Amino acid sequence: MLLRAAVLAVHAGLLAALRPGDPNVCSYWESFTAPVKESYTKPHVVSSSEPCPEGLGLPLPCPQQRVVYRTEYRQAVRTDYRRRYQCCQGYYESRDSCVQCDERSWGPDCGQRCLCHHGAPCDPLTGVCSCPPGFTDPLCRQPCPPGTYGQGCHLSCPCHHQAPCNASTGACLCPPGLSGPLCQERCPVGRYGQDCQESCDCANGGQCFHVDGGCLCEAGFQGSRCEERHCLPGLYGLHCESRCLCHPQHSQRLARTRLLNAMSCWYLGSQLQPEL
Repeated sequence: MLLRAAVLAVHAGLLAALRPGDPNVCSYWESFTAPVKESYTKPHVVSSSEPCPEGLGLPLPCPQQRVVYRTEYRQAVRTDYRRRYQCCQGYYESRDSCVQCDERSWGPDCGQRCLCHHGAPCDPLTGVCSCPPGFTDPLCRQPCPPGTYGQGCHLSCPCHHQAPCNASTGACLCPPGLSGPLCQERCPVGRYGQDCQESCDCANGGQCFHVDGGCLCEAGFQGSRCEERHCLPGLYGLHCESRCLCHPQHSQRLARTRLLNAMSCWYLGSQLQPEL
């Protein structure tokens, strides 16, 4: 009995490090065996001599036997139960207290490693990944499908002109030529490109395409920057809006004339006045 008491006392001292009242400390019952000295009653046959009963005529005493029960002791192994304390699942023991697992581990004593991708933490009890906004699937490996964003990819992108959005925040990622919070506006006149940061370089009133800056020339101009005049045969003027009035029987029109305010025609090398 003393040995068993000593074993229990040592064990209790080892378990006293964790405080049972701590909310992160869990208990369970554990079976164990211990050697014990137990008592039992054992029968013994005792012989004795008693005077013979009268009438037998025997000179000697008569032998007698009887059963006597005596208490004896023996070694045995006894199964017992004790309450044990340990850190709850998702916590580990450190300096007599239970500390929660870090974001990359889970389970009893934080012995399991998280398998989540993109820095996602996992549940300290189950190991289930908590995906950050913009990612999905059980291990947070897949980005949100096009047109969706946010936690669990449950939100729809609000962008115009089918522009994509940031999978985490939903911020619109405008393609070249569009601007505004929702990509709802074309670049203003004179600007083009990504975020409308480029300045147009078109000459002679040409306007540039808001996407790539290509020049859309006014009538009467050509070239990559609209820097060259170009009129169809029989037309002249700043915008090729005037028509030559030369007599068809006595003149030939200069093709693609570039003369500004030219009012004269040419006849076989000789100058004629235009018809009015």
